[in-house]
Amino acid sequence: MTDAAPEPKQPGPRQRRPRTRTAPAERGDVTFIRVPLPPASAFNKNRPPGCLIQAQLKHIHHAESARLPKEKRDGRRPEDIKTESEAAEYIAKITKLLHPTRAKRRKPPLSN
Repeated sequence: MTDAAPEPKQPGPRQRRPRTRTAPAERGDVTFIRVPLPPASAFNKNRPPGCLIQAQLKHIHHAESARLPKEKRDGRRPEDIKTESEAAEYIAKITKLLHPTRAKRRKPPLSN
């Protein structure tokens, strides 16, 4: 018998840990709260962007003007973007220009 404590089991590549947490002082029973999915009618790509998306547009426009040469810039201003669909397209385009290669995730080695 060894004095070392057994290592906790790590989830395998196909297993997931439960996504529930308890408060630090309340270790014990867990209360599950069901959150309903939004209705399909909630999706509207022609909706005007809200305050959070407008702030994101200003932020990414600033990053675009500070980091990209003029010939690679989109040319649109945040005030010119009128729908959430246009905002998503603009954000995706500038993000791709600012981060041209994303790091590839390594697959964990298979353990036998």
